[in-house]
Amino acid sequence: MKFTLVALLLLLTAPLSAQSDNASRMMTRAVRAYQDLDFDGAARLLRRVLAPPLASQLKDAQRARALSYLGAAEHYRGRPDSAIAVFRRLVALAPDQRPDTLIFPPEITRLYDGVRSATTTVVAVAPPPRQAAIDTPSHPPPPQPPPPPPPPPPPPQRSHERARDGGTVPARVTATVAGLVSNVRTGSGASNAAGFTGNARLRRMELQVRYAQGSNGLVEGALSLGVLATPWLSMQLGPHARRFDTPLGAERWVTWRLGARGDVALAGSSVRGYAMLWRALALDVNLPGSGSAHGGEIGVRTDALLRPLWLAMAYGIDQAVMRDANSHESVKTLTLTVGVNRR
Repeated sequence: MKFTLVALLLLLTAPLSAQSDNASRMMTRAVRAYQDLDFDGAARLLRRVLAPPLASQLKDAQRARALSYLGAAEHYRGRPDSAIAVFRRLVALAPDQRPDTLIFPPEITRLYDGVRSATTTVVAVAPPPRQAAIDTPSHPPPPQPPPPPPPPPPPPQRSHERARDGGTVPARVTATVAGLVSNVRTGSGASNAAGFTGNARLRRMELQVRYAQGSNGLVEGALSLGVLATPWLSMQLGPHARRFDTPLGAERWVTWRLGARGDVALAGSSVRGYAMLWRALALDVNLPGSGSAHGGEIGVRTDALLRPLWLAMAYGIDQAVMRDANSHESVKTLTLTVGVNRR
C-alpha cells in the first residue's frame, strides 16, 4: 500500500518537474539568443515562456525578467507598439522591478520609465464607515469587478523559424542595400559622387561594403568587418581606398582602419543617431615617406518621413599626414543615403 502511494506521488510530480525544467531551459535559450543579438528568436522563445502551460511554472520575479527581455527584443526588432505593450504588462505585474541597467542600455530603461510614468494606477479608497441606523437594513457589498481578459495568443510561427523544445534557434542572415550621393571636399576642390552601400549581418558579425564614383576622378571604396559588442556598440576593421585628382596629379590613399561606432535612439525607434571614430593601422599613399591618418563621422537615420523608405544623413572628416613629403590632407564628406525597409 505504501509503495503504491509513493509511486502515484512520483507520477504526479514528474510532469510538473519536467515542465518547470522545460521553462527554465527555454528561458536560458531566450536570454542566450538576446545576447547573440538574435532578437527575432529571443522574442519567439520569450512569448512561449510567457504563454500557458509554461507560464504557470514561473514565479513573479521570473515572469518580470522575461518581460524585460521581451520588451527590449521587441524594441530592437523595430516594433515600438509591441515593446510598449510588453512594458505595460511588466508595470502591472511588478511596478518596482525596473529593467536592470547593467544588462539593458539607457534607451531601454528610458522607454520603460516613459511607459511607467504614462500608466495610470487606480487606487481604490474605501469610503468612511457609516453609523448603522436601527431602521436601515444593511446592504451587501458590491460585486467584485471581473478579472481582465487573458492576453491574446502569440502569432503563428513561420515554418522556417520553428524549433523543437530541445533544439536551437536557427540563425538568419539579414542584408541591406541602399543608394547614396555624397559631396567630398579635399584640398584640391569639391567633388560629387554617387554609389551604393550594403551590409550583411549574422548574429554578432556584420560585413559592410561601400562604393562611390564621381567628378574630378573621385573613386572611393571601403570594406569592413564588424563585431557587435552590444546592441548599441560595434567594433569595425577593414580597408578604405580613395583616389582623386589634384593639380599635381592623382593621389591614391589606402588605409586599414580600426574604429568603434555607437548607436543611440533619438526619438523612439524611428529616429536614431550614431557616431564613429577610427584610426589607421596602416597607410599606403603614392607619395614618398610614411604617415598616419584618423577621422570620424556622425549621422542620423529616420524612417518616419517617407515610409517605407529610410533616409540617413552623415558628415565625416578624414585627416592624413605624410611626414617626409610634408603633406597634410583633410577630406570632408557629406552623404545622403536612401534605402527601403524590409517587410
